[in-house]
Amino acid sequence: MRILWIKTSPLHPLTRGGDLRTFHLLRHLHQRHEVTFVGMTADAGQVAGALHSTEYSSQSFWAHEPKASLQLARWKFLAGALANVASSLPYAVERFRSSKLLNLLIAKLKEERYDLLISDFLFPSASLPWMSKSLSCPWVLFQHNVESMIWRRRAEGKVGLSARYYQSQRDRMLFFERHYSSRFDGVLAVSDEDARIFKEEMNLSNVLGVVPTGVDLDYFQSLPRTHSPIPTVMFMGSMDWYANVDGVNWFVETVWPLVQREMPQAMFVVVGRKPPAEIQALATSGRNIEVTGTVPDVRPYLRGADVVVVPLRIGGGTRLKIYEAMAAEVPVVSTHIGAEGLDVKNGRHVLLADTAEDTAAKVLQVLRTPAFGAELARHALEEVARPCSWAAAAQIFEDACVSLIQKS
Repeated sequence: MRILWIKTSPLHPLTRGGDLRTFHLLRHLHQRHEVTFVGMTADAGQVAGALHSTEYSSQSFWAHEPKASLQLARWKFLAGALANVASSLPYAVERFRSSKLLNLLIAKLKEERYDLLISDFLFPSASLPWMSKSLSCPWVLFQHNVESMIWRRRAEGKVGLSARYYQSQRDRMLFFERHYSSRFDGVLAVSDEDARIFKEEMNLSNVLGVVPTGVDLDYFQSLPRTHSPIPTVMFMGSMDWYANVDGVNWFVETVWPLVQREMPQAMFVVVGRKPPAEIQALATSGRNIEVTGTVPDVRPYLRGADVVVVPLRIGGGTRLKIYEAMAAEVPVVSTHIGAEGLDVKNGRHVLLADTAEDTAAKVLQVLRTPAFGAELARHALEEVARPCSWAAAAQIFEDACVSLIQKS
């Protein structure tokens, strides 16, 4: 097939769950098909990341939308958020709208014939050449999350003007997601729950199926397991993602004091790219917290941790970080939202807790009883060997797309 794949950013550096999922799927699809990747770059880091596109595509084309400096970006964000009040689009979508990307896609569709167009995430939808759709190939939306669910959870608990703003964004995202998802010829979800929401709550009749989450077991088992005399609790995830920042802050403020009261020597390590100032400040708070920022390889941290926590209260789709921790044979304590969409059992593969007290109790249970943690990790490793490999997941993705093409 000749596939036109569209995303709002390069995949590298491979530090975000959605980018990792796309990379592994495209890496396998690229072995059998001609993939043209069209994306956007915003700064020098993304321009450098775009140079890696040969790893997952036959050719790539980029619309460059320069990003402001960090200080100016904060003011532009506030100005954009205020300007968005008068718009019908959710701000999370409008900030990615690009006439450069639109014109680039119009040119590519005129120049080449493709068998399939893939929108990776919902965000490119505002810049797609919808006027050309009837003359083009089948269009597929690859949805890594239910975006409106994320905004619904972000709006919960807000009060005053903040509540009104988040509720407005929630409603706009729901309208946008339902409307634009229905315009695609097919929608692919990443979990059964997401697929159910698309079908039953959004009344979409074009859901093609579910692309399961994979994991590279050999990769995470390739380094030896290490143990420190200091009990180590770890969080891993991109720290430029609101849900991760919210989860880490909640854990530090409500759970970590309970853990330290019983185990003062314990260390909490936050591993993830671009931590904001509020997260960086935790490293100098005197509470035994390390903030690494971007690391070249997450495996040494994973294989040296006693327990991985996934204290997410906001999110959607599936969390690759849980499967990666399971593959590295590290016990996991997660909220129910953190483990959403994954086929894991509480008490056998992971420990699930939603309150600060329950989360602290389960973290301490693993730290105090290494034999229990090892048994939990062993069951998790056995379970994570069952899910599809990335090659099998790519085949499921391909089969769904081929079926759509044949029907079209």
